[in-house]
Amino acid sequence: MGESVLKTLVIYTATLVIAVALILVPVYVHYGEIHIPGSYNALYLSKYSPYKTIVVEIDYQPGMEPAPEAVEALKQQIEMYSGKEVLIYIDQDIEDDEVPAVIRGDDLFTTTSMLQEQNRDYRTGWFGGNITLYILYLDTVWHPEDQDYSTRPASSTKPYSVGVTYAADSIIIFKGSLPRNGMETTILLHEQGHIWGFGHTNESDNIMNAEFEVYKNGPSPDDVVETWYPKEFDPAQKEELARLHETMHILPLFN
Repeated sequence: MGESVLKTLVIYTATLVIAVALILVPVYVHYGEIHIPGSYNALYLSKYSPYKTIVVEIDYQPGMEPAPEAVEALKQQIEMYSGKEVLIYIDQDIEDDEVPAVIRGDDLFTTTSMLQEQNRDYRTGWFGGNITLYILYLDTVWHPEDQDYSTRPASSTKPYSVGVTYAADSIIIFKGSLPRNGMETTILLHEQGHIWGFGHTNESDNIMNAEFEVYKNGPSPDDVVETWYPKEFDPAQKEELARLHETMHILPLFN
């Protein structure tokens, strides 16, 4: 085989490999990792991410509109840690008859997929442009499969769930289950923490604590405030967010 032919073959092979990678990597990101909360954390936060604008779309049922202060806190947190422009779009797109009063187990994912298909207006670019965060504010109750509420006392005021992160770019806030208006910001930022890859913690003053009932006291014994809820990530979490902002490992494939 002549040298020129060999060079041509190598060039064509390399070109084919690059072309396949340019197709398969975005496919993997969009259709493989999209189902895993936290897998887009570097795409949101890294300064090397191809996405320079974060679009937050919030769709809600009648009467379930998000509190302005909660949305503003979310916007400020995203801007602070991502360094990106954040655009917020809020619409009452979801009608009451689209959402059942009670959702059980994995039916949650069937329901939310349907709601997204019918109502979502903004989606993440193929590999550049805008990256999106989709938030649903619903008036429903979700029974996870691993919990049995059949013996729940009628007098109990504890809701079944007040929020859930169900994909790399998707959050549900069960606003009808929020026990106090002052908690909405904490719950929304808690779910945002999952989007950024944080798990639950047992620390009572940590925004990632899964049990909202721990938020009864202030941040110290000398500062007891009945309605105090954490609205900041702790120092270790902030350090991780700063690391993600600097990381060049932006693809879930390599994390």
